[in-house]
Amino acid sequence: MNVYTTTMFYLFLTLMCLVVVVVVDAFCPVNENQTRRHAILFASGDGFSKEGEPSTSEKKKKPKGDSIRSETGIRPSLNPVTINCISEALLIRSKQTKDTNIDTAAPGVEPIQIAITAGGIAMKIIEQRKSAAETDETTDIFTMEESNVISGRVVGVVMRMRELEQVLRSKVSDAEYVYKYGEEMSFGLLKSELKLEGDSEAVISDELEKELSNAIKINPLLRMNRAECLLALFIETVERPKLELLGEEVAGGSEVDFIDTDRLEVLTKA
Repeated sequence: MNVYTTTMFYLFLTLMCLVVVVVVDAFCPVNENQTRRHAILFASGDGFSKEGEPSTSEKKKKPKGDSIRSETGIRPSLNPVTINCISEALLIRSKQTKDTNIDTAAPGVEPIQIAITAGGIAMKIIEQRKSAAETDETTDIFTMEESNVISGRVVGVVMRMRELEQVLRSKVSDAEYVYKYGEEMSFGLLKSELKLEGDSEAVISDELEKELSNAIKINPLLRMNRAECLLALFIETVERPKLELLGEEVAGGSEVDFIDTDRLEVLTKA
């Protein structure tokens, strides 16, 4: 066959295929729960735009968030977001502005103001995650219970931040290897924060306070390490004992599984 005859032959076959599809569609009843789909390469409209490729309408119906987590039932950890919130609170405090309302040691600042500011930090980051889940298939939206746990921990740490920092300094100072090998930054501390031998506790002067604020502002790793340790101390000394007393649990559990065993041993040593 020449080129013209060959072309006409295939065109005839294509038309016959279309006729068969139309006849079958017209005379063969379709079950109510069955969706009609014609996986034809050049078909358009709802169903399939190309063979094997979902149409735009089907893509819109795809559930948002991490589909793998949804299938397994495994929920995302609350700790990274909580740590980011505490880190943000440390950064805000380090700027020492009058309108931050985040430092319990600041004169004239009411506890309710601090709690509202801390809660606002948590809700802002939770909302950012929610927005990210709209377009990112690996990001899950937190449930209301999970969001409450995150907010509660952030407010709890911020309201006790000065006390928790003092406990952190004391525990790290008691671990001799930290000062000897210069490991204080892994706990988010400056060497000058550690108490010297014979001292009952570390003395935080105004000069040291300024040095610490500056370090927190310019060193995100130190700030993040400090936030991790403060959260660990809060869970170990405040949250878990209270939950055990009440016989209750929170979403995600109260295990401190976000820091290494060496640091955890220092923080939990009596």
